[in-house]
Amino acid sequence: MKRYLAFLFFACLFFSNTLLAYNAIWSDDFHFNGGQITEEAIVLNPTDPLPYSSAMAEGTPVSLTILATDKNDTNIVAEVFSSQPNQFVEGFIFWDYTADEFKYLPTDDTYLLAEIIKSDSEVKRFERIVTILPEPAGLFLLGLAVLFYVRRRMNILAMITISLVLGALGLSAETEVTKVSCMQMWPFDRSVIINYNIASDSIDPTFKVSFYGSTSDGQVVFNLLKYGTISGEGANGIVAGSGEHKSFWTPSDYFNSWIRDNFKIKVEAIEQSTNLYMVIDISGGTNAANFAVSYLDSVPEGGWTDEYKTTKMVLRRIEAGKFYMGSLERERGRSDDEILHEVTLTKSFYIGVFETTKRQYILITGSNTNYNNNMTHPADCVSYRMIRGSGNWPRNNEVDEGSFFGILRKKTNMDFDLPTEAQWEYACRANTTSEFNDGSNLKPPIYISGDLAKLGCYEYNSNGNTAKVGKYRPNAWGLYDMHGNVREWCLDYYGAYQGDEIDPKGAPTANFIRVTRGGHCIDYAYACRSAKRSFITDSQRDIYTGFRVVLVLE
Repeated sequence: MKRYLAFLFFACLFFSNTLLAYNAIWSDDFHFNGGQITEEAIVLNPTDPLPYSSAMAEGTPVSLTILATDKNDTNIVAEVFSSQPNQFVEGFIFWDYTADEFKYLPTDDTYLLAEIIKSDSEVKRFERIVTILPEPAGLFLLGLAVLFYVRRRMNILAMITISLVLGALGLSAETEVTKVSCMQMWPFDRSVIINYNIASDSIDPTFKVSFYGSTSDGQVVFNLLKYGTISGEGANGIVAGSGEHKSFWTPSDYFNSWIRDNFKIKVEAIEQSTNLYMVIDISGGTNAANFAVSYLDSVPEGGWTDEYKTTKMVLRRIEAGKFYMGSLERERGRSDDEILHEVTLTKSFYIGVFETTKRQYILITGSNTNYNNNMTHPADCVSYRMIRGSGNWPRNNEVDEGSFFGILRKKTNMDFDLPTEAQWEYACRANTTSEFNDGSNLKPPIYISGDLAKLGCYEYNSNGNTAKVGKYRPNAWGLYDMHGNVREWCLDYYGAYQGDEIDPKGAPTANFIRVTRGGHCIDYAYACRSAKRSFITDSQRDIYTGFRVVLVLE
């Protein structure tokens, strides 16, 4: 019996490790330099992303636009370009995609197109290393070999138990991490690109991801988040969907003296049911004693129908995380109050997938204050005080009993509210650092934008009126109309940013002037940027101002 239990323990340990091997995979070693970047040589033009695919094989020319940003260096040249300092130029690259080292490289990563850069006769070469993993069947066969070796020592009960262990641990591993490759963008950037693939049998899966670093001996393993920041996918610890993913790790100053040829990174992914969407049934309106709350793990088949814009409200879960709030000084249309700073949000929250609509406002409050009767358009002509009452944020989060949020709280027993300004920008950006949340930036003239026309309702596509919510493209987190349509109330008083902050609550007081965000249907393009701040008095109500709902998770 003791022999049986011992074997059972080691079998469970073995197959648990096998399961972990599926869920967490190390990259091969790559060169890492933790030093600070002192000058910038050549960078890809961020406003012109270049799509390409592995179908471009064996000598097919690929056009690439680069920008030489170092004005003091007149000798900047790229091996495959004829370039001039501080100008946009085009050239051609000839890749042999049949080479083994390019076999698993992602086909949408423009950074991988610059192989050799020369500056003042010094050659900068980027190495690309891709991990090729064994097939899952190989690990399963190894498990069968273990059973074959011990089968004569086990009774039938033990064999059945081990079979169950295999079934539960070895064969039910639905999540598999593969094809992990890493490359640092030195000398242009200290960030490390982490490319990886996550596979699952589930439909529209969501994964909790973690990133770890080590040298090749593997003896010292550390969480990358403790020594830097993760951006791109996985910045909030969550990655959605099977397939190729890309994250960026920017190391902290802790690594200033590190130069390693044997650095490697591990990606760990665990599939989870996250209650990604919260749904509030408000169909009973003012006659309902309570509003039922339910959850969905994915967008329902058929998408978000008008039901979710009228008799139901849908909110999307956003995981806590860090981001840079504000804008770079070179951003077009920038205002002086958009000082770039790092913000840490320690609490996850749900936020409305759509702006609160006219029909939803009527069902909850029983009153119609809207400019017109387009029930799937955003609620308008609602002041901050009408929504919350005379509450004293940031001193407390109280709301008046008869206000929109007072009624919603009472009928759900949940503390719904407006977003803080930081929560709003974090949700809007969805891990982007660009001027709009699809990765695009403004081009002159800054009052009109073809990119914005795909994302929201603004001056040049609105005819002066708001649009039905959800008409335009969502951001990467599935949120609609974060740019344009109506500007949205935030909790905060308007005031200057206070530098890097944790869970900021805005200015302590500002004479009843509250922040609004997102721009509206007759704003110019630059006024609808992710970083753009606006403000009005909390009693003002007009056809250009609305709101969306938030629930912070404790």
